Amino acid sequence: SQMFNRDKLLQETAAWVVYNKDREAYQTISDRLPIRDKKFLDSAIENNQLLEGLDDGFFLGIEMVMLIKKLPVFNGISGRILSDLADKINPITLNHRDKLVIPADESPILIQAFGEITLRNQTEVVQQLKQGDVFGDLFQEGAIPTITEAEANGRSVIFKISLVDFYFVLATHHDLAQGLIENITEKKKLVN
Repeated sequence: SQMFNRDKLLQETAAWVVYNKDREAYQTISDRLPIRDKKFLDSAIENNQLLEGLDDGFFLGIEMVMLIKKLPVFNGISGRILSDLADKINPITLNHRDKLVIPADESPILIQAFGEITLRNQTEVVQQLKQGDVFGDLFQEGAIPTITEAEANGRSVIFKISLVDFYFVLATHHDLAQGLIENITEKKKLVN
């Protein structure tokens, strides 16, 4: 079973499938896992039972990959590569008017997974991000505006990736770099 795989995404996905098909089989298999893996999988499955989709407050790795794969900027990029990017995601859930402070020395990649947020530099509105929008280096035309906070305009989920982590994955996967360049260039052609 893939529940014994070292790849957390495969392990988590396999556990979720087994659990939802046959809970007794899941229990039997998970009892054979190292304690750390069993706790991780039990927690992932338990937390993912609350609601459907990204609005349940917990994100299986496969959910993050599938959401990213649907975005035009990641069109045609393999799920295998996107799973490496998903490993670097810090999912942040904000309720209405909650704020995420962005330190001055950070310039993260933000993917608006659910809901809508307002990006600000101090009190000045920089940009509104709607579901499916991506903000950050490579994704903006011209200079990247400085942002100091993101405020939720309702329940929202942001996938935050540090710029260092993003460039590490980009440097590791030539196909990701090539796909992003093609997709971003195509988007600019359509806008102009």
